[in-house]
Amino acid sequence: MCYYRETMNLRSYRRDLHTKKQELAGLLRQRQEIDQKIAQLQPLISHLEGLCRELGDRAAKEAAAKVELTTGLTELARTTLEEAALPLSASDLKTRMEAKGFDFSKYTSPLAILHTVLNRLVKSGKVKVVPLKGGKKAYQWITVTDHLISLLQVVNKVAERSQAKATPGKPAPGNASADRSRATIPPKR
Repeated sequence: MCYYRETMNLRSYRRDLHTKKQELAGLLRQRQEIDQKIAQLQPLISHLEGLCRELGDRAAKEAAAKVELTTGLTELARTTLEEAALPLSASDLKTRMEAKGFDFSKYTSPLAILHTVLNRLVKSGKVKVVPLKGGKKAYQWITVTDHLISLLQVVNKVAERSQAKATPGKPAPGNASADRSRATIPPKR
């Protein structure tokens, strides 16, 4: 009986061994096929990456050229200042314009050109100069709200002057010191 069990165990083990060897052989074939696919894909991926990089660079240059063609220096400076929440120095403006794709390489002195554009925008009343520390300047787009406020201030000054001329001895209304002098204090009860 012992012999029979040992024979059965031996046959069972040999069957298991044979099955495991076949499984290993199958996995090694799969590994070989996978390694071959990897070897084929790696150079193809490298080539495609290079093409994508080249086409991406070309597309970026074309987009920058379109920006430059469709938007001149003054127009791009104007829109960049309009988009900025805070005043920009000329060098900050140049940096932002370059980030939008404008090419300053054809200008020998880009900041001088920008200063010329900024001065024209200031003279036209579209941009205001904001003084910075050290005597430097920043530039800010004048919004519609800014225009309305300045117009209201001008209208108020004109109204005060015309009223002051009409009644020379009386202070103009809206004058705080004059309003205080006429105010009466009610008696305490």
